[in-house]
Amino acid sequence: MDRVHVFSAKIYKIGIIRFVNVPKDISIALGDGAPHVPVRAEIEGIPSQTTLVSRGQRCYRLAIHGDIRKKLKVDAGAVLEIALERDHTSREPALPPALVLALRNSPKAQAVFRQMTTALRRQVVRYLTSVKQQQTLEHRVTKMVRLLEQRYSAKTQPKKGAKNAAN
Repeated sequence: MDRVHVFSAKIYKIGIIRFVNVPKDISIALGDGAPHVPVRAEIEGIPSQTTLVSRGQRCYRLAIHGDIRKKLKVDAGAVLEIALERDHTSREPALPPALVLALRNSPKAQAVFRQMTTALRRQVVRYLTSVKQQQTLEHRVTKMVRLLEQRYSAKTQPKKGAKNAAN
């Protein structure tokens, strides 16, 4: 069982995203030098499953999502109490059967899909399954597989202007 780390931090803004810095000792305890660390967080008592992102020198920052800020009615400058623990559960999305079958029938699309980040795969699944009718889901799956195959072909094609190594 991982230890829960509790700290207070002030929200700051980078672009449109609000963050808090995770203290260095907690960053070291949670992180393993990876650029992203999956965590379960409790922000002022509101649970969240999220990811710490590196801010350099073995330290991390935590994004404070808009839905949490709205519930708490806080923004940049506010100080929050946060509890973090490492999350070892899988972040992989459950694939709809139509996508599983389509990827099984297209090794090229499957290769590109597997190379995507977990977050991007989750977004694809969310897009595919946010429909009311099975027919729409199947249409979206077909379109997505075609796009993935095109991406595979684009990656394997020689660059324009590149000399042929066989000559």
